[in-house]
Amino acid sequence: MTEIRLEGDSKRLFTELESRGDAMTKVFRVFHRYMGVMTDNTFKENAKGGTWRGVKWKYFAPQYTRKDGTVIPAWGGVAKVRGKGKVLGRKRASGTSRVQQGDSIVQDTMTLRGNATLGVVHITKTKMRIGTNINYAAAQQKMRPFLFFTKRDAAYLNKLMSDYLMTGKLPGNAK
Repeated sequence: MTEIRLEGDSKRLFTELESRGDAMTKVFRVFHRYMGVMTDNTFKENAKGGTWRGVKWKYFAPQYTRKDGTVIPAWGGVAKVRGKGKVLGRKRASGTSRVQQGDSIVQDTMTLRGNATLGVVHITKTKMRIGTNINYAAAQQKMRPFLFFTKRDAAYLNKLMSDYLMTGKLPGNAK
């Protein structure tokens, strides 16, 4: 049996590399901040509906369609059939206001956007779990995914890990 002994600089470097591996929580903290920015950008870029980071968000659906084919948009504004005035916009989820044309979706009170990655954060040296404890988040995630990883995110995490293992440094002023 062949035995390899590390001595001198090799032993010191191996010990240093091993301690960096034990400190992966630092890398995960940097990645958590990155995911917070990516998630917030998802809300920003898809605010009026659209596709960004590979997910599609639909804008507000119409309230209803009349028998004559007139579509009543979520923000109303179409003349009433009976009476005077115009159809009001649908009420927002908070119940405090009505949808207006040009409003951002899923951002009525900014609660979900502001807390999407802050509610549940569990970081160890081998894994990271992020999420939110907002009760309606799961339903919104099914309709309009906001918290997810892409191949680009995985590549960034791999780069963070390899850079940290090789140099012991994190980007910017992260500690």
